[in-house]
Amino acid sequence: MRLIVLSLLVAVLIVVVTLSAAALVLWRSVGPDDRALLKRIHRLPVRRKLRLAGALMRDRRIPLRLRAIPPGLVLYLASPLDLIPDFIPVVGLLDDALVGIVGIGLLVRFTPRGVLDEQISRLEQ
Repeated sequence: MRLIVLSLLVAVLIVVVTLSAAALVLWRSVGPDDRALLKRIHRLPVRRKLRLAGALMRDRRIPLRLRAIPPGLVLYLASPLDLIPDFIPVVGLLDDALVGIVGIGLLVRFTPRGVLDEQISRLEQ
């Protein structure tokens, strides 16, 4: 029994460290232009952020693997299955936040700037 608990704790630690490292690498690789873009997205109301995600999913100028990120995030966050179960205090919810950060970071990082800027400008009006 102790071996199972220890193995579970080690697996949880590995997942948290891996997701944290990915989030840190994405954050460190974000330049000043990307930070300004992220601030513009952050200032949008929630409904417009959802419209932005929908517009990015439908835009054919964005590669399919990037268009799959928003629905993938929604499915992951809505799914009862997690990398780390939510009943584990703090760490259970931390993995959801880290997966969201990594997903949004990948979407912003690899989406063509012109397309993202055009969609955000349209929603800011």
